[in-house]
Amino acid sequence: MSREISLFADYHRQENSLTNYCGLVLKLLYEENPKSFEEVLVSLLSDDINLTVGPSFTQQTKSEKSIPDLAIHQRSFSIYFETKLDDWFYTEQLERHISALKDKSVVSMLFALSNFETDDLQKRFKIEIDKARKSGVIFEAITFEDFVGALESVQSSDRFKNTLADFVLYLDRNERLPKWKHLLDVVNSGQTLDEIKRGVYMCPDTGGAYSHRRAKYFGPYADKKVSVIFEIDAVVTIERNLGDGRVNWKNVDAADVELIAVAKSKLEESEAWRIEENEKLPLQVFLLSHPVETDFQKDTSGGMYQSKKYFWDIAKGCNDSKDLANRLKGKKWSEFQ
Repeated sequence: MSREISLFADYHRQENSLTNYCGLVLKLLYEENPKSFEEVLVSLLSDDINLTVGPSFTQQTKSEKSIPDLAIHQRSFSIYFETKLDDWFYTEQLERHISALKDKSVVSMLFALSNFETDDLQKRFKIEIDKARKSGVIFEAITFEDFVGALESVQSSDRFKNTLADFVLYLDRNERLPKWKHLLDVVNSGQTLDEIKRGVYMCPDTGGAYSHRRAKYFGPYADKKVSVIFEIDAVVTIERNLGDGRVNWKNVDAADVELIAVAKSKLEESEAWRIEENEKLPLQVFLLSHPVETDFQKDTSGGMYQSKKYFWDIAKGCNDSKDLANRLKGKKWSEFQ
């Protein structure tokens, strides 16, 4: 039996409570500012979509048979969320949602909301995405971090911001958000160690192998080991030819404009080949800090053939790069597989 989203829900299953609270913050935002609600939805979609929340008011709009002085239209849309504590979505359930949404409204969207430990969500949900596209439904898989990030990025009142802060604390307490806080991103860095010594790592912002999950720690790999652990302050994309910048995510309390300025200065100080690369491609600039030496050794045969490797939960119980570096000193990769 369906229930209204409520401040006083009496669900006993954590998944149902989590869904209620996610819906509640969306409801509160919509009631306060429909435009901000619209911006949240659009920001959660990977494709551009013309979505209008609330009525539109037009004057002297010519229709087939008349020209009214004032026309008020409401665009219809339907949004489903399927929320899981972890990534155990199954195709049959999602396809039922897609079938229910088919032809339901002008714009129909289905969000799969959870924590995902894979970069390639397009591949993970290829069957569902194809099914949705054929049915005229927009399907999007998003993390709790994506969800919170979208809510934090729009204009809202101090009251809503306080409510959102409480919601974030709830997610953190229940281990829905802290994945990135315990994540070590090890990157094959043999050709860029000099750059990394300056507290920066750069790579193209072209997706695929160059996409990176939000992480707190960064480990450059060379000569079959990670010799230093950094903390990641932020990742900033700089558009071609030192163009506009945007903060992809940040782990420090600093203004976006400040981080973008630092990223641009790091890029401007780079070698000529890096500047030339930016003339052709937008670049992700990792701003690194607090380097601490370690000796974290790859003990399997051969080198590191992929561009990056994630070590999930490796930093649980660590407060900073010093703690993690000490934990990994003299350790083998196989001990954390």
